[in-house]
Amino acid sequence: MGRKILAVVVAWIVAVAIMMIVEMGNSIVLAPPGDAVMKDPAALREYMANGPMTAYVIVLVGYILASFVGGFIVTKMSRRESPGLSLPIVIGVLLELGMVANILMLPGQPMWFIVVGLLIFIPVTLLGHRFAR
Repeated sequence: MGRKILAVVVAWIVAVAIMMIVEMGNSIVLAPPGDAVMKDPAALREYMANGPMTAYVIVLVGYILASFVGGFIVTKMSRRESPGLSLPIVIGVLLELGMVANILMLPGQPMWFIVVGLLIFIPVTLLGHRFAR
């Protein structure tokens, strides 16, 4: 049981770290908003809506990479104790919840980005699981 929990924690931490690194690199394309924008919901919504498509595509690539690596790591670390799909799905759901939090904290993101972001985590995590087998 301890190995399963450790596998989920490590996979989740690595996945979140990958997303953070990609988003930090993405600040070259889309500069982070200033304090005045962050404090004004209307200005933040406008800022997010007017961001370049390239910035959102880079973030989605980071999400895909993080999901894949998360599914891969959780499978490799727990393959003897949990050979099924349950742990990769747990990672996918945790990342999905992070996406929901992102949507709520940063309003005004394009609808295509929200839809794709909500649809990619679990399937790509399962793809990472499949590659780890």
